[in-house]
Amino acid sequence: MNNVFLTSMVALGLSFGAASFAQDTTTPAAEETTTEAAEEAKTEAPKVEEAQPEVVNKDDEKFPISEDGKTKKVPIGTEIVKSEHGDWKVACFVLPEGEPERCRLYQLLVDKDDNPVAQYYVSALAEAAKAEAGVDFISPLGTLLTSKATMRVDAGKAQQYPFGWCDALGCIARYGLTKTEVDNMKKGSKAVMTIVAAADPKNPIELNLSLTGFTAAWNALKGK
Repeated sequence: MNNVFLTSMVALGLSFGAASFAQDTTTPAAEETTTEAAEEAKTEAPKVEEAQPEVVNKDDEKFPISEDGKTKKVPIGTEIVKSEHGDWKVACFVLPEGEPERCRLYQLLVDKDDNPVAQYYVSALAEAAKAEAGVDFISPLGTLLTSKATMRVDAGKAQQYPFGWCDALGCIARYGLTKTEVDNMKKGSKAVMTIVAAADPKNPIELNLSLTGFTAAWNALKGK
């Protein structure tokens, strides 16, 4: 560190020394030339007009369009709502051109104070699968995983499903629904998802899963 500082000081000393020497050896003729050059430099420089800031319309910021006048493309992998049926949404992924459409049903679950808590996704499975539908239930981080996710349709029997993993979105319980269970959801009025917070294990949290519009949403998903 000392060597670096010393080298810097030496360099500065050389610079100042050279400047002083140049001042001492200046001749009168050189001084006159310098004066004339300074007078010429006093001539007024051309004015440069300042660029005016572009005024951006607030609506243009909210609803941008591409340069060719078409709406900007939504990034591949984005999930967008295609249609709504009661309390259910049909959400589809934006995929590369030529790939078959991939959609699923979606509902946001809220607590008694109307705060968003969990997400419930339903996908239609291939006919060869044992299950009729596949569910991705996303519970918030901090869920007591050993208590599992419990689902009950109306006054039916409660079913428990284990949580498989957690990521930045939350903790996911992935499970299948048989044809009978899907039919029960079509005929039912509401389901209840029960989870337990790790910070308060003695007070389970019940989240209402509305079944209003489920049949229409399921039929739309299946292309019926």
